[in-house]
Amino acid sequence: MRKIKKALALSLAMAMGLSLVACGGNDDATTEATTEAKTEATEAASDDATEATEADASATGAIAAPSTDGWDDSKKIYAYSWDEDFSKKMNVVLDKFPEYKDYVEFVTLGVGGTTDEYKTAIDTALTSGDKYPSLIPADNDVAKYWSEDDTKTANLTDLGFTDDVMANSYDFAKQYGTYNGELKAVTWQATAGSVFYRRDIAKEVLGSDDPETVQAALADWDKFFETAEKLKGAGYKIVSGPSDVKYAIWDTQSQPWVTDDGSSEKLTLDGAVTEYLETGKKIYDGGYSNNTALWDSSWAADMANDSKVFCYFGCPWFIGSMQGNGAVDGNWGAVTGPTSYHWGGTYVMVGKDTPNPELCAFLLYELTCDPDVGVDITNKTGDCVNNKAANERLINGELSSENAAQKFLGGQNPIEVWAASAEGINLSNTTYQDASIKAFIDEAATAYNSGTYTSVDDAVKYIEDKCASELGISK
Repeated sequence: MRKIKKALALSLAMAMGLSLVACGGNDDATTEATTEAKTEATEAASDDATEATEADASATGAIAAPSTDGWDDSKKIYAYSWDEDFSKKMNVVLDKFPEYKDYVEFVTLGVGGTTDEYKTAIDTALTSGDKYPSLIPADNDVAKYWSEDDTKTANLTDLGFTDDVMANSYDFAKQYGTYNGELKAVTWQATAGSVFYRRDIAKEVLGSDDPETVQAALADWDKFFETAEKLKGAGYKIVSGPSDVKYAIWDTQSQPWVTDDGSSEKLTLDGAVTEYLETGKKIYDGGYSNNTALWDSSWAADMANDSKVFCYFGCPWFIGSMQGNGAVDGNWGAVTGPTSYHWGGTYVMVGKDTPNPELCAFLLYELTCDPDVGVDITNKTGDCVNNKAANERLINGELSSENAAQKFLGGQNPIEVWAASAEGINLSNTTYQDASIKAFIDEAATAYNSGTYTSVDDAVKYIEDKCASELGISK
């Protein structure tokens, strides 16, 4: 109806102007009417163009690019981060839309992304009035600190992130970013887990380094331990340490570890906790690892080509760590392994009081939902993106021959493995306290493996006691 009314107004205005000219009316009146007709025509055409752009964006499941007409410094937004990774990814978008570069300033804090320093810095900026954080990226260990606070972050559905717009996102990313039915955070990354394995050891022990052969040998935890025994017999360890498998098992949780009935929070540890404790203990006691701990120097040294360790559980960003610790390009392959899982990832939120919600929404749409940008990010930075359409293109020929992950994997296309894994990840049970609880689980697992605790029940009790004393959450 709005378009019909505009069309009628335009026709009437033009008809009046033409009538006065044809009848030889008063020159001033004629000029005034003609000017008015042109003004009406321009305004109507402008409105129609805007509506057409919005309609096109809506029809294709997109968020329309905002016009910068009339913008000044008050429309500038500040994009925060703990390091430069977020700005590198967002600059892929800004290179595509340079008209927005003057309205985005990056604030890199140079602190740990999961530290209290980062939380304090963001919270202070949210209330100080100086350089308000319009875009707030956060590690998946701490993002819920902001995404589950409606006083700090905006509902992205209100900014245009509808189901159609999010159609290319993997379910696990939407699950993590949703709180009380509202989408509060999005990510460009698909930090899907995989198992990186040594090709030379696979050839020797399994008879082939082909991914299908290796996946069959690691298809589930029973197969994993059968293969661990074969490797042990040949003088190899299946993993460097028992904690290598933790992310794969933790993502199998069947319910939230923390629930809120409206009056208090309750702790409910499920089978994923006991399964990890038992699996780690079996690796430790069976001599299937070097009993190192994640990120220690011995664990890192086992990535070198002269080590006797067969595989590492890792995700896209983990390849850089392996290369830095002596893992040789071309001598590694990748498979999904016993189960789909994720490790890490950066989620981005919009500050609730941003002065430019339209620009925030569009930049995040491009970063996370545009397949063209997704392909560019993978080819320029090596990330695996949270975009099914982009990954399909990367699997079918658009992956750069210079892709670092592909070189590391001896020519194997890594996107095939990570995209398959991403489809199986479930983060619907994640809570804001999980990172703290996982730290307690790590402590309990180390003590259980070493014999400090003689049963799984004792290890679980330690975790429960720590949750009660440090988080104020009890069974």
